[in-house]
Amino acid sequence: MLFSIGLVSVFISGGLTGIALGNSAIDIQLHDTYFVVAHFHLVMGSASAFGLLAGVYHWFPKMFGRLMDEKLGYIHFWCTFIGVYMVFFPMHFMGIAGFPRRYYSFTGFEL
Repeated sequence: MLFSIGLVSVFISGGLTGIALGNSAIDIQLHDTYFVVAHFHLVMGSASAFGLLAGVYHWFPKMFGRLMDEKLGYIHFWCTFIGVYMVFFPMHFMGIAGFPRRYYSFTGFEL
């Protein structure tokens, strides 16, 4: 159940950033920045992973006739949920600051 709620949270967060990318005045500045990368991975990667894990936690007892450890499930959810936001939330700010896509560092280029 937690992964289902996490899916909704991640999808809403990605949807809110999608509204910004749908506005052409803002998208001109955010185009080809890490904001687009963070939005895409938050919506496509993280949301699908949360949906997959919700399905695994739902169907495992039905398929194998055994319950999973509840405490490990809580630990798994919170580590995954916090980890996803710790990775992708700062990427939005990097994109707003103008860090371009497809470069891992500014150090090798003259600006």
